[in-house]
Amino acid sequence: MKKIFRSLLYIIMMLGLALLPDLWLWFDAVSTWPLALAIAWWIPSALLLLAETGLQFGVYHRLSVRVLFTMILFSVMPKIVYILLSLFLPWWVAILPALFMIGGFIFGFTKGWRKLEVKQITYSSPDLPPYFDGYKILHFTDFHLGTFPKDTDFVEKVVECANNEDVELMVFTGDLVNNSATEVAPYLETLKQLHAPDGIYSVWGNHDYCEYDNNHSIGALKRNRKMLFGFQKELGWTQLMNEHVTLSHGLASIEIIGVENAGNPPFSNRANLKKAIKGIVDKKAFKILLTHDPHHWRKEALKAGIHLTLSGHTHAGQILIGKLTPARLAFKEWGGIYRRGAQMLYVSAGIGGSFPFRLGAWPEMTVITLKRKL
Repeated sequence: MKKIFRSLLYIIMMLGLALLPDLWLWFDAVSTWPLALAIAWWIPSALLLLAETGLQFGVYHRLSVRVLFTMILFSVMPKIVYILLSLFLPWWVAILPALFMIGGFIFGFTKGWRKLEVKQITYSSPDLPPYFDGYKILHFTDFHLGTFPKDTDFVEKVVECANNEDVELMVFTGDLVNNSATEVAPYLETLKQLHAPDGIYSVWGNHDYCEYDNNHSIGALKRNRKMLFGFQKELGWTQLMNEHVTLSHGLASIEIIGVENAGNPPFSNRANLKKAIKGIVDKKAFKILLTHDPHHWRKEALKAGIHLTLSGHTHAGQILIGKLTPARLAFKEWGGIYRRGAQMLYVSAGIGGSFPFRLGAWPEMTVITLKRKL
């Protein structure tokens, strides 16, 4: 019942977001248009409402997401900008920023999602064993393989860039797919080319449980999850499902801890950090946590004494203009570096998204260099 109420609330909110600008402009000018154009005026809002309904009730999730955000970007946002500017500017001046905005969004859909960046950051700690001073980790996340056009070479570009960084370890923090494990199949041989001397470790994100597919039966969910686990195993990735591994070089070691998705509602929470760290004998050991949702940092990681937490999930909103991003509405930690004393969280903007679009929040991978702080 609570879930249904929340879904209806989201639908009402989206209805208001779409209709208020439309009604304003309808009474301002659109009502005088020819009948055919006046009827067509309401099509974007109708599509937005249908998409939000499909998204909330799990029908045609992939299509619903794409239609919803396309309508928000190309219909709702330009209308709002035009309305605000038209309050004190002539209409022919007010419309120019709205058209410029649409041009930016077109770039985001055609070119922006391919604009891969490799960021370099450093984390220093006195608890890091001397052997690991200068140790390099490549962090990548949120591939969302089902998003990319089938003829794209973007995944090959990601693999090539990752391997060129020549790091000791690679870690992936969830959302390999959008809706179905079958999305991995076309890229299996390409992803097998990823390599690092100390291996590749991964955790699952909310999309990896394949709950957004059209078939919600228990049998379909189990088959999808089994298939995805098998694909990652075939890739040579070690999946940390509420567990840890001790990475040793001689007498020196660090702990790599991975948890399942630690989501806040409406996302499921399967994380069990206590289980994951069970068995770590040295309580002062240097610990790296892989967790998909950055909310987990405040919720548990800080109290557990985790030195470095790596997350994704936010996509940095997939749009970032200056410091403005929709991700700020849902996350205190939405992208980049966050510190609490000697502890650090890094939230990656990720590689893909639920739809192929990036503007400002470009797709990224991050090389983290560990340094021993004396």
